[in-house]
Amino acid sequence: MSTDIHPPVAVAATLALVAALVALPVSAVQSSTAAAAAPAEASQPAAEDREAGVTHVDLAPGQGLAAAAGGTSIASAVVTGFATVGVTWHGPSEPSGLAIEVRTADADGSWSPWTALEAEAGIGGNGGTEPLVVGDVARVEARATGAGAAGVSDLTLAVVDPGSKPADAEVTAPPAASTPRGKSVSTGWPGTTGAPAIHSRAEWGADESIMTWPPAQGDIKAAVIHHTAGTNDYTPQDVPAILRGIYTYHSQSLNWGDIGYNFLVDKYGNVWEGRAGGIELETIGAHVSGYNTNTVGVSVMGNTSTATVTNEAVNAVVNLLAWKLSLHGVDAAATTTLNGNTLPTIFGHRDVASTECPGNTLWSRQGEIRSRVDAGQASYGSIWGQGTGAFVTGPGGGDIYLVSGTTKNRVTSMEVLTSLSSRLGRVSDASTTYVNYLTTGAELGWFVRDPRDGAISLVDAGNRYHAPSCAMIAAFGSACGGVDLTAGQWQLLSDGGGLSDAVKSTDASTVYVMRDGVRRPVTSWARLLELYGGTAPKILPLSPSTISAFPLGAAA
Repeated sequence: MSTDIHPPVAVAATLALVAALVALPVSAVQSSTAAAAAPAEASQPAAEDREAGVTHVDLAPGQGLAAAAGGTSIASAVVTGFATVGVTWHGPSEPSGLAIEVRTADADGSWSPWTALEAEAGIGGNGGTEPLVVGDVARVEARATGAGAAGVSDLTLAVVDPGSKPADAEVTAPPAASTPRGKSVSTGWPGTTGAPAIHSRAEWGADESIMTWPPAQGDIKAAVIHHTAGTNDYTPQDVPAILRGIYTYHSQSLNWGDIGYNFLVDKYGNVWEGRAGGIELETIGAHVSGYNTNTVGVSVMGNTSTATVTNEAVNAVVNLLAWKLSLHGVDAAATTTLNGNTLPTIFGHRDVASTECPGNTLWSRQGEIRSRVDAGQASYGSIWGQGTGAFVTGPGGGDIYLVSGTTKNRVTSMEVLTSLSSRLGRVSDASTTYVNYLTTGAELGWFVRDPRDGAISLVDAGNRYHAPSCAMIAAFGSACGGVDLTAGQWQLLSDGGGLSDAVKSTDASTVYVMRDGVRRPVTSWARLLELYGGTAPKILPLSPSTISAFPLGAAA
């Protein structure tokens, strides 16, 4: 599936969808203090282990006054759990003349006003609204006005029961005095990148069996800020259920195969891993149409138009982006050009689409966020631009792979890794899902190949040395071939000129002749001339680690 056509977009006509949350406070404005002082108890104790599920109800033609309005369809359903709802259809993702609304009822049967959601882009001729987190309510009702809009059929109300997990009750707000650089989930060689604390997909109970999107990598040039909309009345223990609800709706009801956002931030300041692929990588999300390949999407949980975004959430966004953008070499104070538009490297969803997202109070703080991220990047100079995704390892370490396109090539030695990583970047942690998705290619030794013309070169200390013949490659103990790099990876390596089988270490004077992968010392200049028919060969200086990687043989 195309990973760049799933993001939220506004329906051109009036798409009015509101989920009034009747059990919630009338005033939705929250202060940072109120968020930090939220009750510690979950709204529903999560003692049982219950999987998420979706109920689909077809919208049927309305009666009475609703029918008189023309082309109105209605559906109603019972709600279980801290629910998420939405409406899907077959047809264009932005159908003209279609307005979809929902309302909710609490246990005593009192209904909220009708309100609306914007549309999301669909897959394969499908469309749908954005998900709306309605929380603990008794019933939900949806109506579609203009249901006879051209090309629209099969209008369906989707009600997601997020299930429950025993671990939900263990979630807490971060300590008020937490530092910007807390516990990191990254453990890749040659060390952690100082990421802020990030809760994994496993911690929010992602059912990986419904994750059907094949992870892909892009080229991050900017960050997009969103809000999820929906209820602002949730406790820390409700957050995993909210995430499971959005995930289930995105992956199954909208058929995206996974949650759209790369990261989500709750109002308490917790950061959560979103889309599968690996938090250190340039994983392509599904959060803004036409911009997914070159951006990372961060969504604050809640509606920041009807409630003031908390300082805790803003602080978490700042800390996350200072690390993430530094890892990919993106200057938070700069601009970039995407789709022909010059944009700040941190911008809001509404800056490139007709939508209220990321909500007024969050959008109004974008200037502050940019300046604070820019200041925070001063702490990440050691990792600047190192998150290229060229080298990955799965959870817990183990084998390291060079990734070229959708192919993984196991690195055969630390010496080979050292020769390439100075230019191709550090080893990033990747999810098991992503590593397993990649096709297994040849093992990576000393030789790589240009994908454009098939030229083969030996790599050393970020340089490539062109091999003139298969005989030269055999002298270094390798078969006539090499692992294909991408064109971008090839260009990152410096052209060191031609390869020679007469070599020396950059920190010593001894000259060696390479024969069948063994370095044989040459005892004198006269002997060197004798070996090469009276003509002095090119003596190629290589790094000490590369020289020592080849076994020492008898004198030549």
